[in-house]
Amino acid sequence: MTIGPLGVLERTGHGIQFWILGIFRVLRLISACTAWCLTGWTFGQPVRFAAIATQITELGVKSLPLTALFALSFGSVIGLQVDLLLGKVDYLPPILSFVGDFFTRQQAPVIVGILLAARVGGAFTSELSAMVIDGEIAALRSMGIDPVRFIIAPAFIAMAIVTPVLTLLMVAAQIITLAIYLHFAQGTAFLFVLDLVVSGIDSSDLALSMLKGLFYGMIILGVAAQTALTVVHRGRSTGSATTFAVVTSITVVLLSDAVISILT
Repeated sequence: MTIGPLGVLERTGHGIQFWILGIFRVLRLISACTAWCLTGWTFGQPVRFAAIATQITELGVKSLPLTALFALSFGSVIGLQVDLLLGKVDYLPPILSFVGDFFTRQQAPVIVGILLAARVGGAFTSELSAMVIDGEIAALRSMGIDPVRFIIAPAFIAMAIVTPVLTLLMVAAQIITLAIYLHFAQGTAFLFVLDLVVSGIDSSDLALSMLKGLFYGMIILGVAAQTALTVVHRGRSTGSATTFAVVTSITVVLLSDAVISILT
């Protein structure tokens, strides 16, 4: 290893190369999943509906309790901040309209992305990397079964379904929690708060929120799958691969949200 300024440049170059190749491989994996989903049936190898249903349960239904907990927590925190702000401003409508827009465009997709990166990304990376290390993926290939179609594509479709739904549920649960908090803290009518918050949300906000959730879900699954499939090549253990996938997914979600927020 080179020491000094040249060593710094060398490590920087290797890091940039690693991330560029990683992005390319994740996008290639997502493209392969999309191709199997759209054209697999023409080759007599469609993505199995039973596997999709199983993945929807694993990725979506089992994430509902954690989603509700996050919504309750963040909705209560925002309610507390609004309650404190009312002591200085004493005018509710514009505050709640802004909160509704903030919930929909910014907070809900990011929270769902972080939640899924921690829960789904970690679990999927751990399971798939264990299959790679135990030789199960190699066994599938030896039988002429593409592991992308058999294992990853069902999760890909399930993630595309559950992430927009979880994002909308997160928005709704946070709004309801906020309305309940203000009802008991300020005595404000529950339906009045709901009306003001919803007035700050339009169809474009909901569409952007769902698209962001979908995008984050695809990135999380792509990073998890690519990390797991290269676990032996890179000499990682299952634990280190899982940690890398979770940290990378959360980082990408936060950076992507910053870029999207600037552009929109």
